Amino acid sequence: MMKTKTTFLIGIFLLVLLFPYSILYLNSDFLSSVLPGWHTTIYPLATLLKFIILLIVSFYYWKLSKIRTEVNFKNVIIYFLLTAPAVLITKMDLYTLFHYSPNNTENLMTTIRTVIFIRIFTNILFFTGQILFAVYYKKQSRKLT
Repeated sequence: MMKTKTTFLIGIFLLVLLFPYSILYLNSDFLSSVLPGWHTTIYPLATLLKFIILLIVSFYYWKLSKIRTEVNFKNVIIYFLLTAPAVLITKMDLYTLFHYSPNNTENLMTTIRTVIFIRIFTNILFFTGQILFAVYYKKQSRKLT
């Protein structure tokens, strides 16, 4: 068993890790375009969505800490292992991890496919972790009523 306050602190840690510090020191925004005009891309929209979801989950961890004193350690570890990779991958530039030549288009396309696969896989893990937390929270709320 693990204290619910500790799980709340883990949620806050992930939230702070995901917080876009570029807003504070670059006067940037969550939503920014790559090219002005018709062809704009809102790239960090997934980061904004993850941030809002983690904010909501952290609130429910806090709420859970008010109704329960301990939670199952296994559930917390599973949640953390499903959520942390997406938070860390969001902060990384995956293209720098792969060595590719812009002249070799086949190698470039393979690199792009690999990066997209990694991002999709970690996002699936992230949302799976959030769904599992929601199921766990519902079960814990029903036990008290």
